[in-house]
Amino acid sequence: MKKRSISVSLTLVPVSAIIAMLTADIARPMVAFADSPPVTIKTEVLSSKTSAGVDVSSLLNKFRDYSTFSTGDLAKDTAYALNIVSWQLPHGGFFKAMEEKYKSSWDGVAPRSDWKDPKGVELGTFDNDATTTEIRFLADMYEKTGNPLFRDSVRKAVDFILASQYTSGGWPQVYPQRGNYSDSVTYNDNAMVRTMVLIDDIIEKRKGFNNDILSEDTRSKLAAALDRGIAYTLKAQIKNGGVPTVWGAQHDPVTYAPVSGRAYELASKSGSESVAITAFLMSRPQTPEIEHAAKSALRWFDQVRENGTKYNRQGSVYFEPDPSSVIWYRFYNVDEDVPFYADRDGKKYMDIMEISEERRHGYSWAGNYARNLLQLASDQGYYNLSKPLP
Repeated sequence: MKKRSISVSLTLVPVSAIIAMLTADIARPMVAFADSPPVTIKTEVLSSKTSAGVDVSSLLNKFRDYSTFSTGDLAKDTAYALNIVSWQLPHGGFFKAMEEKYKSSWDGVAPRSDWKDPKGVELGTFDNDATTTEIRFLADMYEKTGNPLFRDSVRKAVDFILASQYTSGGWPQVYPQRGNYSDSVTYNDNAMVRTMVLIDDIIEKRKGFNNDILSEDTRSKLAAALDRGIAYTLKAQIKNGGVPTVWGAQHDPVTYAPVSGRAYELASKSGSESVAITAFLMSRPQTPEIEHAAKSALRWFDQVRENGTKYNRQGSVYFEPDPSSVIWYRFYNVDEDVPFYADRDGKKYMDIMEISEERRHGYSWAGNYARNLLQLASDQGYYNLSKPLP
């Protein structure tokens, strides 16, 4: 994120006024959603002791992928992009899993979203890579063709991102509100991290955004939105006995507490979603707050890892000894580092064999989620492992 400079003349402005000008925006209070307490947001004015972030592009680049839309054939991609524009919702968002529908333009009648709010407004979403992927593809097509339709569509979608953010800083799964778990701040399936990576790329004018596709005023609004998103993430980090750990898949936009999603996604510490959150924080300029949060999460991953175990999603032996493997569980109790499973009945189970076969095979309950994260942090000297990874 680029720093803004303030130009003053010492011969004309009193020193006390200069100090006031330079410090006025270092911390600005944000009024959170509903009755939540104020959130202190740190702006881009960084201490001279703030170090640069870690290169975690190998972990974050997957969030920049739009190959599901792009073929490399300019004529075909242009036609496909025009179809995407036609499916864009009035508020600027897009719905998910639209690849087949995008093969034709919207007919003006068909539903453009499978979800609606209580008033019947079709919902846009960040779930399953939606909206952020359309933005990246359309930005690429604008760069290649100069067609203003693509530019204008990106601008509408960016307005959707800005409008959907809670004042506390988090992004929900959908907008407008759906009236269920989708209204929670959603890290699940990396939705919020994907959004923040996109915003950062726009601010920094990386590939696809190094042109007039967005105004400087919009980039400034996005920079403030990203600051709020990071501040929310820092406040949402789960603490056990005062010690920061990781994050849940969903959090309350007001209280910051981890909350449930679908029936089998109970409030928890997430061994999966927390990986991308940690990586994103590592990529940021390392303020004391960000560095403490990221290294605390790495320490948690290091402490709870289960060396020498392999997870087999389709069974019949779901967990078996393997000296070359390391795993983390999808869900851990909020107040302790004990893994659990859940079923469509909304109940918690401590043995994977106690849940239905459909849920055992239809969901990822463990994986080597944080292996590459820990190894990268160790290789770059950012974090010292307690012992080598398998």
